[in-house]
Amino acid sequence: MSTIALFGGTFDPPHAAHLLVATYVLATAPVDALWVLPVAHHPLGKQPGADFATRLELCRLAFALLGKWVTVRGDEADSSGRTLDLLELLHQRHPEHQFRLIIGSDILAERERWHRFESVTALAPPIVLQRSGFSVPVEFADQTLPVPLPELASTEIRARLERGESVEGWLPRAVTAAIVARGLYRNASQHG
Repeated sequence: MSTIALFGGTFDPPHAAHLLVATYVLATAPVDALWVLPVAHHPLGKQPGADFATRLELCRLAFALLGKWVTVRGDEADSSGRTLDLLELLHQRHPEHQFRLIIGSDILAERERWHRFESVTALAPPIVLQRSGFSVPVEFADQTLPVPLPELASTEIRARLERGESVEGWLPRAVTAAIVARGLYRNASQHG
C-alpha cells in the first residue's frame, strides 16, 4: 500500500511556493507520491479569479516540473468542496492507498470551522507546514515539518498581474506564459 500526500488549495494561480511545498514534502515526509487537488467548489464561498478547468490546467503546467512524483487531479469536481467528502471519495476510489493531508499551521488555527476536522485527520493524518505567525498546537508537533517555507500569496500575485507588474520569480515560467497568453487575472480585484 502506497502513501499519497494530498495537496489541496485554490491554486489561483499556482506559484513558486506551491512547488516548494510539494518538493519539501516529497523529499522529507514518509510518502510515495503527491497529488495536487485544486478546489472546484470552495466551501466558504470564495470565488477564484480563474475557473476550475483553467486552474487545473495551470497546476498541470506548474507541477510538471516535478515529474512522475506529482499528479494533478480533478477529483474535487466530484465532491461537495468539503475536505471530508473528498477524502471519503478518494478512499472509495483508491482503497490501495493511504493518504496524508498537507496543511499549514494557519489551518490548524481555524480547524473548528472545518466540517468534522477529527474525521478528516483520521482519514488522512496531517503533514503540517509551519506558517509565519501561526504556532503549531502540541498535538500536531510530531506531524510538523521543521523548516518554515517562504510566504507567498496568490492574492498578491493576482494584484501584481492586474497592475501589469512583473511576476518573474513568483510563478513557474509555463504558468506565467499561459496567464499572459490568455489574458488571465486582468480583473483580479473583482474576485475573492
